Amino acid sequence: MAEIVQGILGGVKGKVGTVIGVTWRGKSIIRALPRKTKKKASEKQLDQRQKFKVVAHFLSPLFALTSKYFGQYQGVKSRTNLAMSYHLVETIQKVGGAFVIDYAKVVITKGILNGIIAPKAERKDNTIALTWSDGVTNPLSKPDDAVTVIVYNPNEQLFYITNMQSKRSDKKQSVVLAESWTNKNNEVWVVVTNAEQCSTSMYIGKF
Repeated sequence: MAEIVQGILGGVKGKVGTVIGVTWRGKSIIRALPRKTKKKASEKQLDQRQKFKVVAHFLSPLFALTSKYFGQYQGVKSRTNLAMSYHLVETIQKVGGAFVIDYAKVVITKGILNGIIAPKAERKDNTIALTWSDGVTNPLSKPDDAVTVIVYNPNEQLFYITNMQSKRSDKKQSVVLAESWTNKNNEVWVVVTNAEQCSTSMYIGKF
């Protein structure tokens, strides 16, 4: 049974026959219920489902960044939708029968700010030391732009995000990894942001 929300002129919530009322981006809409089928999914369809599952799992912890900083809305596509579309097309690959992410092609943010210039990173024990030139080369770049380092550990399938601990003018930032992250295949990206804009994320490498 469906419920009419906010009176007779309000939206419909719930199922009525072959349609269902839902809320989508703050709007009440009615859409057709999906048809049940006994047809077996094709190999292509199964592959697409697995690709979506892998990308969605990878991007989920990055929602706070992708939803705010991944380019601009395009029609009905949100920034999160754009991030999903990009990674499904550009970063997913099949290795040994399984779909995996090509981390060097990952883009976490898309924007017009300059990134850091000439980044260098070294790892000693469980610390990654990152250095760079300030990169203030145009009016959009400011010394107090925030620098965020993003580290992903594929073994643990966990992210560590420094949350703007350094400024562009600091020219350095150290990231102390969890003691369990002893492997040296941690993937590292850097993002520069200010109150309104961001840089396109920069892949630094594996450490």
